[in-house]
Amino acid sequence: MSDRVRLQRWVEAVNADAENAHIGRWSSFVVRAQDGAGGEETVHYHQGAITIGPVEDAGAAVITLHGPPSAWRELADPQAAPRRHDLLALTKVADGIKIVGGRDHLIRHLRVLTRLVELGRARG
Repeated sequence: MSDRVRLQRWVEAVNADAENAHIGRWSSFVVRAQDGAGGEETVHYHQGAITIGPVEDAGAAVITLHGPPSAWRELADPQAAPRRHDLLALTKVADGIKIVGGRDHLIRHLRVLTRLVELGRARG
């Protein structure tokens, strides 16, 4: 299965998830996920739904994360090792994910972000 297909299945799962809709009903933010190879995905989250791609909302809270491809794979891995098992844990290890911008927004929306990761892991 291609990364694009997995990404689309994740979007569908997030947008259909009742818990996400409840906890994210007041949240709006953008995550820019960058890898060490120059790749970037932009996720726009608005009141329980996500879209992937360029963002036109200039006023959105932006969270920029940077990590090597291996760290992004671990984030999506349902069998990730202890201390590498979630987003916050991966921000605390040297070869993990770095918060480049928007640390306050990440903390403010951490419950929603955690749910997004859970749904991604459930989708494989």
